[in-house]
Amino acid sequence: MDPRVLKQIRETRTASEKDVVEGIGRALVEVAGGTLTVREAKDGLSGVLRRAREGVPQVIGSTEDAAVVISVKDLVTLLGAAKEQTLGEALDEVGFTPYRGARIVIGVGRNRETLKRRGKAVPPPSA
Repeated sequence: MDPRVLKQIRETRTASEKDVVEGIGRALVEVAGGTLTVREAKDGLSGVLRRAREGVPQVIGSTEDAAVVISVKDLVTLLGAAKEQTLGEALDEVGFTPYRGARIVIGVGRNRETLKRRGKAVPPPSA
């Protein structure tokens, strides 16, 4: 499936139904290279199916009430793109709430021994 269509699906997941229909419809028509009339699709059905199997969606009819022919493989890809979550949605789903309390002060770490070099390591230059 063309990345432009997948991008449009991801961007319109939270939009209104009208915006989704318009956005995805425009993207599909752009990828398909235009729309086909019902007669063109009927007369060239084998070509329509071949192009759909090659990953090029075929849009038949007017853009407002169009029918789309895609392969099952592309349908699975589209459904996967539609269900991907953003980080914010994933955090909301698990009930994450940001900390709203007072400032947290973290003290200086404790002193530790310097790391020991093993093998034939070159000692650090002395100042």
